[in-house]
Amino acid sequence: MTRICVAISEADAASAIAVAREAIAKGAECLEFRFDRMPLLPDDLTPFQQLEVRRIATLREREQGGEWEGTNEKKWEFLWRAARAGFDIDLELGHPLVNRAHLLKPAKVIVSYHDHKKTPQMAKIIESLVECSARSDMAKAAFSVRTMRDLAQLVEATHWFSMSRERFTVIGMGEMGTVTRVLAHQMGSVLSYASASPGKETAPGQLDLETAKWLGKEPMVTGIIGNPLDHTLSPAMHNAAFRAAAVRGIYLKWVTLVDELEDFLDMVSALGIKGFNVTIPHKESIIPLLDRVDPVAERIGAVNTVVNEDGSLVGRNTDVIGVERTFERHNVDVKGKAALVLGAGGASRSVLSYLVSKGADVDITNRTMGKAETLAKMFGADAMTTRVAEEKLYDVIVNCTPLGMKGFPQEMSISPYVLHEGQFVMDTVYNPPVTPLLAEASRKNAIAVNGKDMLIYQALASFEMWTGKAVEYDVMERAFREALP
Repeated sequence: MTRICVAISEADAASAIAVAREAIAKGAECLEFRFDRMPLLPDDLTPFQQLEVRRIATLREREQGGEWEGTNEKKWEFLWRAARAGFDIDLELGHPLVNRAHLLKPAKVIVSYHDHKKTPQMAKIIESLVECSARSDMAKAAFSVRTMRDLAQLVEATHWFSMSRERFTVIGMGEMGTVTRVLAHQMGSVLSYASASPGKETAPGQLDLETAKWLGKEPMVTGIIGNPLDHTLSPAMHNAAFRAAAVRGIYLKWVTLVDELEDFLDMVSALGIKGFNVTIPHKESIIPLLDRVDPVAERIGAVNTVVNEDGSLVGRNTDVIGVERTFERHNVDVKGKAALVLGAGGASRSVLSYLVSKGADVDITNRTMGKAETLAKMFGADAMTTRVAEEKLYDVIVNCTPLGMKGFPQEMSISPYVLHEGQFVMDTVYNPPVTPLLAEASRKNAIAVNGKDMLIYQALASFEMWTGKAVEYDVMERAFREALP
């Protein structure tokens, strides 16, 4: 059974004990005291004995992410006193004192290994765990997870090592590794390290105690894959929805490259991830890798939501719901109207599907005309060059390119001459809220709408698919506003 261990890094014993008492009151099941963060080690450890949960004493060396710079003998003298005072002891793999660890009995000894720069190959991960385990009562290994491949290797290595039935804790440090903390129980880890409160983290990606307790041992995990993901506000929206719906769940970000999709799906299956959203550039390329695609997503040819149905990964499309609800919210009837779609990626497929199904006369233009022609033929629209499109009059214009999005060129995907008063101009980009296209549309007295409503409505639909529960629009809209830079 995984226990939550709160890591405490106060500058003196009195402060550390005060934080410890608060953590115990909030449900901490174990405490790690980072004594290396104290300028002066405490002479008297008896006050710590009043804390009636498991206590771990750590004097982490600098080379493994700590601040201890004293001699080995001073370290041994302190850890010996700590063991006599009822602490369990954490020692770094490879440290000379590991050879004396048996002298600390009856204290339990953790031998740990930290790599704050990288996650090594799977064989090296397993080797580190084996070496730590051979010298301790529990092995602990923490690696900086930078890529999806790192994460997938860490999850697989943990799976194989768990067959040894040795006691261990494995941690992926950093945002990409957060899932190893959230699903510590699923990973087989004995301890799940947490901070006493937000801002008190002792390692990157650490959850705070309140969040860790609320999530529990087996929370529902969802998230988003794509590249880049700096702009996304989806985590704030979905995490607000989990709280509002009283579902113990979390929504995470996983930056995933095209050649890492299979690694990601392996991780999803191994850890039982309930579902995830898909954004640029994977909405089409993920389709062949899924077990099944529902009729709506199949017709559109793009997936933005995946649901794990008892181990079967099913692709769905809620973008089209987001498009429809956005037009409805702004009372725009597109039947018989001339519409122009800019771009031929995954989002444009949902927009085309909606506009054509509602009777609009739709043109599509794209930097690569071959893609525009393919989509035009698929949905019953007309493909044309930007130059030709700029000579026509449109009632509706929808930008489905990433131009104007945070992290992309702040440019318009069409000439300002195509914009005019009374038009409905929608940009599927929502961050920033006013793109160059929308700014120009407003100057021309057009109705300018960003991608916020589309994002929220598709998110509401995805959330309900994963959880079976509906939440109000206002829940996600409020979270969106609070998270927007």
